Amino acid sequence: MAVPIIQRLESEGHQVLVFSRMRTARVNCQQVIGDIFYFEEFIKVFDWKPQVVIHTAWITTPGIYRNDISNFQYAEFTTNLAKFVTRSDVEHLIILGTCAEYGRQVGPSMAGSTKPSPSTLYAQQKVAALHSVRETLQESDLRLTWARIFYPYGPNQDSKRLIPRLISSLKRGESVALADTSSIYDWITTRDIASGISWILNNELPVEIDVGTSFGYTNLELKMILEELLEINHQEALRKQHNFGLNEVFVASKNSPLFTSGWSPEDSLRSGLNWVLSQ
Repeated sequence: MAVPIIQRLESEGHQVLVFSRMRTARVNCQQVIGDIFYFEEFIKVFDWKPQVVIHTAWITTPGIYRNDISNFQYAEFTTNLAKFVTRSDVEHLIILGTCAEYGRQVGPSMAGSTKPSPSTLYAQQKVAALHSVRETLQESDLRLTWARIFYPYGPNQDSKRLIPRLISSLKRGESVALADTSSIYDWITTRDIASGISWILNNELPVEIDVGTSFGYTNLELKMILEELLEINHQEALRKQHNFGLNEVFVASKNSPLFTSGWSPEDSLRSGLNWVLSQ
């Protein structure tokens, strides 16, 4: 998810420095390789005098991230980062949160209004980190944005995630039985997330922001759109093999601050999936 944000900022003329565990060939900016958990080494990048810091680091490994104990380390790093930037020249700290912080809801969620109800360690530590950061910065003039990302997808995504797995299985002609057809998810392209981050940089907005599309789809609807784009006959006979699932709703409200400020995503689910398939 970080790469499209970097590419968007570079295209807009921003000078960007990236600190990460490994180098990427898909960006042109200066890159520093390191580990955020070696904090004394990490903070040396602040000699570069950044005006804005965008914190995207957190465990997201499919099948592991929800309850991995490293979530405690990422939350601690986030707090330490907030403490450090209060003593720096940084003007704006943007941290990527997650819609999972809201927990299971019966309808769309709205930043600043819907109360978080996290059910996994991943989401719980995100919420804990937000509370800690807000407390740390309460006496500071530094601007804080906590951007809750809904369901991201795009090219070069981990092959174990749902959309790449579906594409791979459908292309190979394999039968696909879904584990959840009742839940509704707000899928947003990584390029629209990058657009949202750019908008946040250039507009005065509240601390808590939802970055989604406000449109929700079940996994079955997602699969059917992919079948149409791949020109594959719907696997109607398999529907009886699908499981009902969790009955979750993770959708951003149309009244969320990012939307009411004038921003809107460019991709529909269909155009976004077509973009992924074209890569």
